[in-house]
Amino acid sequence: MLIVHGSSDGLPKFNEIIQLCIVKDNPIFIVRGVCAWYREHYGGFELSESPTREVGLIELGDLEDPYPLVEYIVAGLRMVILKRFFLVKGLKVLVLGTGSIPLALNCDSPLERSGQECLTMSNPAVLRVIFGDGSDSRKLHMVSGIPKTVDEVHDLVKASFRLHQEFRLQYMDSDFNEFMNLTSASEIQNMGTLKVIYTPLEEPYITLYTVEPTASSSPVPNTESSSLASSSSDATLCTSTPHSSPEVHTSGLSWPLVFVVPKFSYEAELELQQKNTEFETKGTHFNPGPKLKGIILDGLAQEMMKYTKYPKDYQCEEVAAALTKAHPCLGQLGCKSGFSGWKQSLKYKMQNYRTKLGRLGHPEIRVNSLKHKREGQGKSAAHIKKPRKAEVNYIPLHPKGETEDSLESERIALLTEVAKRDNEAVIKAKMEKTFSYRRQEVVNQRPRIEDFKNRWPALFEQSEVNAEFLRVTTKPLRSKFLSQFDNFTVKLMQILQNKGGVKGQRIKRFLEMADSCSNFDLRRECVLRSLVVYLNEDPDAFFKEYESTEEAEGDITATVMGIYSIRSQGHQEPDDIGVEIEGVKVMDNISTIINAFIVLFGLIYALDLAYPDSMKYTFEFVQKILMNLDGHKLNVKIQQLKIKLFA
Repeated sequence: MLIVHGSSDGLPKFNEIIQLCIVKDNPIFIVRGVCAWYREHYGGFELSESPTREVGLIELGDLEDPYPLVEYIVAGLRMVILKRFFLVKGLKVLVLGTGSIPLALNCDSPLERSGQECLTMSNPAVLRVIFGDGSDSRKLHMVSGIPKTVDEVHDLVKASFRLHQEFRLQYMDSDFNEFMNLTSASEIQNMGTLKVIYTPLEEPYITLYTVEPTASSSPVPNTESSSLASSSSDATLCTSTPHSSPEVHTSGLSWPLVFVVPKFSYEAELELQQKNTEFETKGTHFNPGPKLKGIILDGLAQEMMKYTKYPKDYQCEEVAAALTKAHPCLGQLGCKSGFSGWKQSLKYKMQNYRTKLGRLGHPEIRVNSLKHKREGQGKSAAHIKKPRKAEVNYIPLHPKGETEDSLESERIALLTEVAKRDNEAVIKAKMEKTFSYRRQEVVNQRPRIEDFKNRWPALFEQSEVNAEFLRVTTKPLRSKFLSQFDNFTVKLMQILQNKGGVKGQRIKRFLEMADSCSNFDLRRECVLRSLVVYLNEDPDAFFKEYESTEEAEGDITATVMGIYSIRSQGHQEPDDIGVEIEGVKVMDNISTIINAFIVLFGLIYALDLAYPDSMKYTFEFVQKILMNLDGHKLNVKIQQLKIKLFA
């Protein structure tokens, strides 16, 4: 069911009803916004999912039309038609009947008062888009008119022409009669010209640092090109590049906001172009044969493999929707969405691709083969090891030219480097190089924390925890957490203050402490503890306080996961703050509780651990709301909190 709330360019905005709630006898709709384009041929609006997937709350009294609308399917398209007269922000939006065009009348205009008609609508636009030197130009149809922002224009051009490289846009300026940088969508006129300027790839840079020679280091050949380096120092020069170096193996990509359908083979693109033209003129759908369908699915599967080996349901759905959007002739009749068959075929195709990769020895697939499972896990679907917290580089491939033996030698050398002072650059380079080897050990062997810490002591430093999190998720840890947490603090405190009962009283005590704190980190800690209470979890069982080291060490051995602080009597500042996992003090001497929480969150990803049951809602909030890692499927508690945060 759909409702109308708000308008854009004189046309109504549609919202899909997710759930209806009754609050104090007042109905409130939980809705998700949908995109709509007016299709004059059908006399209605075509609906599609919004790329932002924003969820909101709408009260009954805020609706322009209290009667809900029902969508229907026409030629595989989701359609809806307005049938009532209502007001939208000073505009009367009138639909005369099925097949009519929506008319917007300015209620304050003298034309209406004199009985004349004042009609406006969001007119479709056509633009010429030039690529490169001008020899390649194409036509872009904007059926819903020119977008309001430059970002929307950029996304539309990228999706329409399936561009993969980064670019910027220029427009033909009428005053100077030459192309100028596009800074506002208002500069675009119907029948105007845009130019795509590709952004040049960043030149790879080389970082040089000195490493003490080891027994495993190969001697530098005494050639003319190397004489300068060898004459100035006997040390070895190590290099690292951020792009195409063989040592760079964390090449995974996060799932895109808008999936761009790849180019298929030449003959496949030619046939699809012909069928799309036939669909636009006659409305005839195209059912591709086995060969063409295989080419399409292969191309989509290869593109999806760049982002994930185990796509989730919503990801397959987004790819299927993007395919039918790029090639409307492939829409399927007989299903509500118009692409359910493609979605299911993609799931089977990805399954087949994983089988092929497993036979080739891909580590992320091979780890789930029967011969690599432990005793008692002899079923193919049992204990599948795959990314569950939006990890991008879950089990990456080894760097080019490296083997397990060579990386084991690097690990042993790393133990020596850790003992040296002022050696952060070398440690960072070796940790980067051995990342794939370390991840395979973590995921495949599931070692005890104490044993793993002895093998990889360099990982248990705050800087390396941040670096490891970046390698696994491609997102920064500390900066992202603090910026998002501070951004939500004011709104979060307002929500927490409305909590009633015993938990509400406890939250208010924390918030009073936060208001009286001049220290930002203490303020963050109080808000974090309040959030834990709000989610019906116990902060005292997770954030433990002790008065002596002896008392702490006796309790740590029985702790699965938590944060401890030792504060002597009479001291306001803690003597020590640390992180404990599986009864082991993994890190200590951390400056604040909030930093310890960030470090623990990073270690959960670095060590591939599950969230503790006593704090699973808090960690899910951090992952999916603050860090924006796989926030599509939320627990009911987190979903309700998110609705309040974004209301």
